[in-house]
Amino acid sequence: MTRHLLLRCTLLLLLPSLTLGCGFALRGSNTVSSSYDELVLDLEQPNSDFARLLQRSLDVANVETSTSAERSNQVVLSVSSETVANRIVTVNPRARASQYELRLSVDIALNQADEILLAPETLMVERIIFEDIANLAGSRGEVQLILSEMRRDLVDQLMRRLEASNS
Repeated sequence: MTRHLLLRCTLLLLLPSLTLGCGFALRGSNTVSSSYDELVLDLEQPNSDFARLLQRSLDVANVETSTSAERSNQVVLSVSSETVANRIVTVNPRARASQYELRLSVDIALNQADEILLAPETLMVERIIFEDIANLAGSRGEVQLILSEMRRDLVDQLMRRLEASNS
């Protein structure tokens, strides 16, 4: 009886270390530490949802941000407006679109004075969504929810690019 209890306790102690060792993390808990102490944000849409998520992620990573360069040697992160595109993937028997591909993208660049730290590139996230013809209002709400998740994924991509750019 005590052997089984000892085995169970050992398994309970080993389980968390196994899940951490394989890279498991709860969704949304992957904070990225940036190697930049200060960044100047050059945002085309400074009041967008994407900009607020980016600002929050930079705050969590302890990065001071400003919107104008006070010195010529500051690191400037340029982010374009987000672009949302959709295309029909499948059509139902009534010749109506039943499945869409949503694509959310932003263009980014990272510069310091005349030096390019991160070449201009496009970050993109894609999702396939189903449209329920019987519940269009629900489908529209689901699209908004999926877009907000895609923005979070895009900010996570950007934060990982920032971390990798100074390695």
